[in-house]
Amino acid sequence: MVKFTFFPIALKNRFPKDFKKLFLYFYIFGIVSGLLLLFLYGFFHSMVFCSSLLGEKVCTPTGIFVIIVLSLPGYLIAGNILAFITELPWVISLLVVVVTSGFFYFLFGVVIDRARGKKLTAKELNKIIIITSFLILLLLLFSLLNNIKGQ
Repeated sequence: MVKFTFFPIALKNRFPKDFKKLFLYFYIFGIVSGLLLLFLYGFFHSMVFCSSLLGEKVCTPTGIFVIIVLSLPGYLIAGNILAFITELPWVISLLVVVVTSGFFYFLFGVVIDRARGKKLTAKELNKIIIITSFLILLLLLFSLLNNIKGQ
Protein backbone atom coordinates (compact mmCIF):
# COMPACT_ATOMS: atom_id res chain seq x y z
CA MET A 1 0.00 0.00 0.00
CA VAL A 2 1.37 3.40 -1.01
CA LYS A 3 1.20 6.04 1.67
CA PHE A 4 0.21 9.48 0.41
CA THR A 5 2.13 12.35 1.95
CA PHE A 6 1.12 15.96 1.71
CA PHE A 7 3.50 18.03 -0.45
CA PRO A 8 4.67 20.58 2.20
CA ILE A 9 5.34 17.76 4.67
CA ALA A 10 7.45 16.01 2.05
CA LEU A 11 9.42 19.22 1.50
CA LYS A 12 9.91 19.76 5.24
CA ASN A 13 12.94 17.48 5.34
CA ARG A 14 14.48 19.09 2.24
CA PHE A 15 15.09 22.51 3.82
CA PRO A 16 18.25 22.94 5.89
CA LYS A 17 17.81 23.55 9.60
CA ASP A 18 20.67 26.04 9.76
CA PHE A 19 19.83 29.60 8.84
CA LYS A 20 23.26 30.12 7.28
CA LYS A 21 22.48 27.51 4.64
CA LEU A 22 18.82 28.51 4.36
CA PHE A 23 19.61 32.18 3.59
CA LEU A 24 22.33 31.21 1.12
CA TYR A 25 19.97 28.78 -0.65
CA PHE A 26 17.27 31.47 -0.69
CA TYR A 27 19.69 33.90 -2.36
CA ILE A 28 20.79 31.34 -4.97
CA PHE A 29 17.14 30.40 -5.64
CA GLY A 30 16.29 34.10 -6.02
CA ILE A 31 19.12 34.66 -8.50
CA VAL A 32 18.06 31.63 -10.58
CA SER A 33 14.39 32.74 -10.42
CA GLY A 34 15.37 36.23 -11.53
CA LEU A 35 17.30 34.81 -14.48
CA LEU A 36 14.30 32.65 -15.39
CA LEU A 37 12.00 35.70 -15.23
CA LEU A 38 14.47 37.59 -17.38
CA PHE A 39 14.36 34.78 -19.94
CA LEU A 40 10.55 34.85 -19.90
CA TYR A 41 10.65 38.62 -20.49
CA GLY A 42 11.85 37.85 -24.01
CA PHE A 43 8.47 36.23 -24.70
CA PHE A 44 6.18 38.32 -22.46
CA HIS A 45 7.15 41.97 -22.68
CA SER A 46 4.56 42.98 -20.12
CA MET A 47 6.70 41.55 -17.29
CA VAL A 48 8.01 44.98 -16.30
CA PHE A 49 8.21 46.23 -12.71
CA CYS A 50 8.07 49.97 -12.03
CA SER A 51 8.96 51.43 -8.64
CA SER A 52 10.31 54.54 -7.04
CA LEU A 53 13.95 53.98 -6.19
CA LEU A 54 15.80 56.75 -4.35
CA GLY A 55 13.30 59.34 -5.53
CA GLU A 56 13.30 58.37 -9.20
CA LYS A 57 10.79 56.21 -11.06
CA VAL A 58 12.57 53.16 -12.44
CA CYS A 59 11.02 50.59 -14.79
CA THR A 60 12.92 47.37 -15.45
CA PRO A 61 12.17 43.75 -16.36
CA THR A 62 10.97 41.86 -13.29
CA GLY A 63 13.90 39.42 -13.35
CA ILE A 64 16.48 42.20 -13.22
CA PHE A 65 14.56 43.88 -10.40
CA VAL A 66 14.51 40.65 -8.35
CA ILE A 67 18.26 40.13 -8.85
CA ILE A 68 19.09 43.74 -7.95
CA VAL A 69 16.97 43.72 -4.80
CA LEU A 70 18.46 40.42 -3.60
CA SER A 71 22.00 41.62 -4.39
CA LEU A 72 21.62 44.95 -2.60
CA PRO A 73 24.04 44.00 0.22
CA GLY A 74 26.72 43.26 -2.36
CA TYR A 75 26.08 46.56 -4.12
CA LEU A 76 26.40 48.47 -0.86
CA ILE A 77 29.53 46.65 0.35
CA ALA A 78 31.48 45.67 -2.75
CA GLY A 79 30.15 48.49 -4.89
CA ASN A 80 31.74 51.07 -2.62
CA ILE A 81 35.07 49.26 -2.77
CA LEU A 82 34.92 48.66 -6.53
CA ALA A 83 34.19 52.35 -7.18
CA PHE A 84 37.88 53.08 -6.59
CA ILE A 85 38.93 50.56 -9.28
CA THR A 86 38.08 52.15 -12.62
CA GLU A 87 39.48 49.66 -15.17
CA LEU A 88 37.68 46.53 -13.94
CA PRO A 89 35.69 44.42 -16.46
CA TRP A 90 31.96 44.27 -15.74
CA VAL A 91 31.93 40.46 -15.46
CA ILE A 92 34.42 40.50 -12.59
CA SER A 93 32.53 43.34 -10.92
CA LEU A 94 29.27 41.38 -11.22
CA LEU A 95 30.86 38.25 -9.75
CA VAL A 96 32.30 40.22 -6.84
CA VAL A 97 28.88 41.73 -6.07
CA VAL A 98 27.11 38.33 -6.23
CA VAL A 99 29.75 36.58 -4.08
CA THR A 100 29.68 39.44 -1.56
CA SER A 101 25.89 39.25 -1.31
CA GLY A 102 26.03 35.47 -0.83
CA PHE A 103 28.68 35.89 1.86
CA PHE A 104 26.52 38.56 3.55
CA TYR A 105 23.49 36.23 3.66
CA PHE A 106 25.69 33.42 4.97
CA LEU A 107 27.08 35.63 7.78
CA PHE A 108 23.58 36.88 8.60
CA GLY A 109 22.50 33.26 9.01
CA VAL A 110 25.53 32.52 11.21
CA VAL A 111 24.57 35.40 13.52
CA ILE A 112 20.99 34.09 13.78
CA ASP A 113 22.20 30.52 14.37
CA ARG A 114 24.45 31.65 17.24
CA ALA A 115 21.68 33.67 18.85
CA ARG A 116 19.05 30.96 18.39
CA GLY A 117 19.22 29.34 21.83
CA LYS A 118 19.95 32.49 23.81
CA LYS A 119 17.44 34.78 25.43
CA LEU A 120 17.76 38.24 23.95
CA THR A 121 17.47 41.11 26.42
CA ALA A 122 16.38 44.63 25.53
CA LYS A 123 19.91 45.93 26.13
CA GLU A 124 21.41 43.42 23.66
CA LEU A 125 18.67 44.12 21.11
CA ASN A 126 19.35 47.87 21.33
CA LYS A 127 23.06 47.20 20.85
CA ILE A 128 22.41 45.11 17.74
CA ILE A 129 20.07 47.74 16.26
CA ILE A 130 22.55 50.57 16.92
CA ILE A 131 25.51 48.69 15.40
CA THR A 132 23.48 47.60 12.34
CA SER A 133 22.15 51.14 11.80
CA PHE A 134 25.66 52.56 12.12
CA LEU A 135 27.04 50.13 9.53
CA ILE A 136 24.22 50.84 7.07
CA LEU A 137 24.63 54.59 7.49
CA LEU A 138 28.40 54.23 7.03
CA LEU A 139 27.91 52.33 3.77
CA LEU A 140 25.41 54.91 2.54
CA LEU A 141 27.87 57.68 3.46
CA PHE A 142 30.57 55.96 1.40
CA SER A 143 28.13 55.79 -1.53
CA LEU A 144 27.36 59.47 -1.17
CA LEU A 145 31.06 60.35 -1.05
CA ASN A 146 31.69 58.26 -4.19
CA ASN A 147 28.89 60.08 -6.00
CA ILE A 148 30.24 63.49 -4.96
CA LYS A 149 33.76 62.48 -6.02
CA GLY A 150 32.45 61.33 -9.42
CA GLN A 151 30.75 64.64 -10.22
